Amino acid sequence: MGTRMEVAQLESRMNIADYRKLQSLFLDTSGATRSLSRTEFINLAWSSVGRGSKEEYGLLFDSVVLTQEHRGLLLDIDSVEEEGRVDWGGLCSFLLLELSDKVEHDRATSMPCWKPLRTLTCPHRDPVQQVLYLQCSGHYLTVSKGGTVGLRAKADMSLLQTHRLQNSTVRPKDLWVTDMVLLQNVQKIAVSFTSKEVCFYDALSKQDFSCKYKLQGLMFTPWCLDYWLDPSNADHAVLTIGDIGGQVSALCFTSAQMCLFERLGLRGDSDSADIILWEDLVKGKHHCCYTLTHQGHAQAWVRRVHYLGSLEAFVSCSTRPQSSMVIGWREKETRSLRITFFVTHKGVWDMDHHPGLNLIATAGVDHQVLLWNPCVTSEPVSVLSGHRAPVTAVRFIQTKQQLLSFSKDKVLCLWDVSSQLCVHRLADVFPKIQEDTRTLLFFHEEHQLLLLSFNSLLLLLETRKEEKKTTSHGHPVTCVLYNSLFRQVVSGDSASSVICWLADTGQKVKQFHSCHGNSEISAMALDGTQTRLFTAGADGEVKVWDFNGRCLHRMNAGLGQAVEISQVVLLKRSILVMGWERKLTVFRLHSFSQSFVQPSEWKGGVQHRGDILCAAFQPPQTLVTGSYDGEIIVWNNITEKALRKLQPHAEHEEHKKQTGHFLDSSPVVNSKEDSENCSAITKLFFLPGCMSAAATGELFLTKWQG
Repeated sequence: MGTRMEVAQLESRMNIADYRKLQSLFLDTSGATRSLSRTEFINLAWSSVGRGSKEEYGLLFDSVVLTQEHRGLLLDIDSVEEEGRVDWGGLCSFLLLELSDKVEHDRATSMPCWKPLRTLTCPHRDPVQQVLYLQCSGHYLTVSKGGTVGLRAKADMSLLQTHRLQNSTVRPKDLWVTDMVLLQNVQKIAVSFTSKEVCFYDALSKQDFSCKYKLQGLMFTPWCLDYWLDPSNADHAVLTIGDIGGQVSALCFTSAQMCLFERLGLRGDSDSADIILWEDLVKGKHHCCYTLTHQGHAQAWVRRVHYLGSLEAFVSCSTRPQSSMVIGWREKETRSLRITFFVTHKGVWDMDHHPGLNLIATAGVDHQVLLWNPCVTSEPVSVLSGHRAPVTAVRFIQTKQQLLSFSKDKVLCLWDVSSQLCVHRLADVFPKIQEDTRTLLFFHEEHQLLLLSFNSLLLLLETRKEEKKTTSHGHPVTCVLYNSLFRQVVSGDSASSVICWLADTGQKVKQFHSCHGNSEISAMALDGTQTRLFTAGADGEVKVWDFNGRCLHRMNAGLGQAVEISQVVLLKRSILVMGWERKLTVFRLHSFSQSFVQPSEWKGGVQHRGDILCAAFQPPQTLVTGSYDGEIIVWNNITEKALRKLQPHAEHEEHKKQTGHFLDSSPVVNSKEDSENCSAITKLFFLPGCMSAAATGELFLTKWQG
């Protein structure tokens, strides 16, 4: 058999159309399902799909049939390859298993490893209201409640410049910024103020942020902003405003790159900004944009707004339970909105949308994070419970299908959306400050950094590079083997734990604890299909596991006594266990009808003079065993009779006989002097490609103690 790495490459190259062609191969002329032999599968798949080689389809078939036809404990691989057949269900099951391993891998590699929390130099004396990333310059922009803007470097987040936003409408001491968004297609920022206006500043100005437009005459104070840009047409954009009167208003631009607003006159102010009246926008006097409005939140403050371009809907949230989340759906060919309401127990502080999953996450005042389907108002898709205080912020990590949430008690949680589990929790690292602190969470996914503000305090969390992340056993590793079917390294330790690692990345994917209680795992082996794992413990038992961590059989190798098992050898119809006595302990395959399996008698009896430590098998019938005193015996595995004994120190022993130094009649080495002089064989290997010579026991490698 070849390697599964080649099959993985074939699977990754195949698309949906290719899999549909594969599915059609498992239907006969009448449309009924059928199974295929190895030759049929290879020839039909290669000619039908037209992708990959026959060798790759053969590798895929071999892997599928080993999993599909594995019914008993052990199978003869030669007979499986000859008689095995594959059906569509078996192929799908195998591909799902591969996908499951990939998901496990992605989940493991997606776990963040944070650098120590770093406090940034902050020019603000009042709470930070918003953080933006300027794609054009690569800088970060922060704005405070008092209108101070800080420009920060991309590399180290160092403070480059500070500016004071100009707004002649109010006195400087009365200036209060509520939110800020970036208009990336026109290189401007929109800033909302408690003076019931939204100002548009030039983000490209090197000297200061000059004000270009002032949108005035709003009915209520704007509290939150959102800007959406049509990815297929940079002229189409939507600026959404949520206010403290429960109203959601939207400005829909149709020619944004030419001009945001038309100049209806020479109205301006001392800031040299054009004055735009909301009333004129509602009346349609500006032909380059139009407005949409709904008041679904009654009199509750709108805490967050988003325009979802994929759904053509406005989503907003408030702390009023009856209107915890409101979605305004745009009606086709009209400028009206259809409103749907989502109810929670105590309302919502924040929300975020994942377009790929089509899920909306809400940060609940009732300490819960809820995941909603936008089209289902009756109940959430799932409830993420784990916070012990009101949740104030949620942010999706779009590329990893994960969710960040932050609560008032300064706890940051990372959730895996697919499993709905908290996979990482960060607490007791943030400053302990008063409860009514204004908290802001900003996550920049591209640079993998997280900014948190607590009033005027600005903190930075960065992730370490993935290669610096190391994970391993907590106790000494005692044995290791490789599973080529799953492309995993399997390791056991002295604390009776087994861990499976991905060979290509080194990431942990599975871990089984207390496999033999507190006893050390001294040896491991895989069956022919590589879907069953054998572990030998110092408690005298050998256990058989599947790779879901389920124990299938217990083999009573030590007959109830704690013994030191050095090796487990799997043959066609039996299993050999050795390490603590001069004879082989054998388990016949027919004995595995019971979960607790007793050993059978080895027909060859006791032939070694020392404890048997290792063995090697060469099909069809050659078995070689090595003992503590350096002796090697070649056996016929079918008759279980010894064929030949090999003693590396035979000439030395003959010399001792001639000089009168005869061997003691006792074959077991017990004394310290004898043990220092012996050469224990701890490992045996057959040389590949030497079948004829190996059958006589002449060509194999030995590993000697010391």
